[in-house]
Amino acid sequence: MIRLTHSVAIDMKTRLFITDIRKISFDRVGELSPERAERVQRCRRADDKLRCIAGGLFMNKFLGGAKITVNEFGKPECDNGLCFNISHSGSYVLFALSDSEVGCDIEEIRFLNGIRLGKIVFCDNEMKLLGNAFDRLGTFFELWTKKEALLKCMGDGFHRGAKSVDVSSGKFSENQIEYYMKQYKFSDYEISLCSVQNDFPKDIEFITL
Repeated sequence: MIRLTHSVAIDMKTRLFITDIRKISFDRVGELSPERAERVQRCRRADDKLRCIAGGLFMNKFLGGAKITVNEFGKPECDNGLCFNISHSGSYVLFALSDSEVGCDIEEIRFLNGIRLGKIVFCDNEMKLLGNAFDRLGTFFELWTKKEALLKCMGDGFHRGAKSVDVSSGKFSENQIEYYMKQYKFSDYEISLCSVQNDFPKDIEFITL
């Protein structure tokens, strides 16, 4: 366990947190870094501003004042050895924290044509799972969130072709690196977490920032 300045004690197993933006006020922007506050101001919609504020509050709470940079694909990185990732959808913001590469994704389940969209982003193995699924809508979001979490963990995001990775199983291998994935369900949301270490938390930690 290590203790971070202006933060909380963190054991270095991967952890996954979620918060409700409806419990965050706009005046919390004053607690953010100038860069984050400017990013909040660039958001046009009120709920996007709250999501951005929540992401900044998560970083304040868990990253100990580390310097944050982004790679060429926009993935944030910090200089204190911790790895983190943020995702948001609907009323919730998700925050993954680890001492190794990590990616997360949350999606509010909504009606869409999974087969039509799947043909754009899913590889053959994934499309086979989707086509044979009893719950095609749920399966679409399971595959989608796994794929996004994996690509974010790898550091590429969707700058890389979505079909180039196969998430039909619980892990993906590339360049002698194993990427592991775990899924969580909560209310009307599908959540996926990806890590290079198979040390996933049993549950998501719900917190009020």
